[in-house]
Amino acid sequence: MKTHNFAVLLSIILIGIVVIPSCTTGDTPNKETETISSDINSKTTWEGDKTYIIEKNNLYINAELTIEDGAIIKLMSGVDIILNRDGNIIANGTSAKPIVFTSIKDDNYGSDNNNDGDNTVPAAGDWGYINLNGSQNSTFKYCKFLYGGRDNSNPATVDVSSEAKAIFDNCTFAYNSGSLLNNIYVGALNASNASAQTQITNCKFYGNNVPVTINAEMSMDNSNSFSNNDLGNKCNGIFVSGSSITSDISWLEDEVAFVVTAANLDIAVNRTLTFGNNVVVKFVEHSTLTVSSEGCLVNHNGPGVEFTSLKDDERKGDTNGDGKETSPEVADWTGIFIDVWKKSTNGEFADWNNIYYNDPHATAK
Repeated sequence: MKTHNFAVLLSIILIGIVVIPSCTTGDTPNKETETISSDINSKTTWEGDKTYIIEKNNLYINAELTIEDGAIIKLMSGVDIILNRDGNIIANGTSAKPIVFTSIKDDNYGSDNNNDGDNTVPAAGDWGYINLNGSQNSTFKYCKFLYGGRDNSNPATVDVSSEAKAIFDNCTFAYNSGSLLNNIYVGALNASNASAQTQITNCKFYGNNVPVTINAEMSMDNSNSFSNNDLGNKCNGIFVSGSSITSDISWLEDEVAFVVTAANLDIAVNRTLTFGNNVVVKFVEHSTLTVSSEGCLVNHNGPGVEFTSLKDDERKGDTNGDGKETSPEVADWTGIFIDVWKKSTNGEFADWNNIYYNDPHATAK
């Protein structure tokens, strides 16, 4: 009798296992889709339970666009999203329901929206970029930006251009382009012409060619990440654009190096650049950092702080993305010039023991 009851109980359990639906992670593949083919000219909301297919090559945002948490935005080949100064994007996702900007070929979010099965797979450069174009109030929190940066005219995925001001917090930039274009580094997140008030915090960068470029006037804290399960970026660094620093700022990131890309980066009198411990600053060929006194570089001799050549892979890894094709040499860059009276001839180059591969008196290579 006990054996019979056990068999019945076992049958019920097995039937229950069969009929209970399995749980899945990620997005529901049957989200409602909406095609966007017209500019945003009035206050608009994109809903979190939808997938939006952007098919207009240049989608202009002329008013505030709010994107709800969980929304998926898929962009066709050649598509750019361009804001004007009256346009803003307010995209506040959550950890559980991020907002995703990705390629139409990306079946991992939403569903197979280009209806080609496995015939295509997403890749860097599938779509163009989001150009903030001087807008002042855009916010991106818990957003994912994937497979953007279409062409060599602008390989950025998000371009914070024309002194636009924006907040990026807990965002992911992965598998995007970014590149060295006409000797100018352009990051997947390109903030080289952004307002100094632009904030980049708690963001992840991996699988990009060039992860991020910033304006020299911007501070960077130590909250961002530049790898995911050992996958970094080809040129793994924070590339700094601009020739002057006119306010007090801080560079605190210690996972990757900061890269000074200007021929001369000048810190104004009575202004400071503060380094966190273990910060490495690399310099492109023949580059110089000019200050009026050692006091302009706060913590320049702190634990682990180093100044070196862009080719120096021993310090914070392969920042120029060329593997072992190049190695650092003396006179790769010029040095740190302490100009007592600023632009006088009475200054001297720093000879600190944490400066590597520079030579202020080298003959031209």
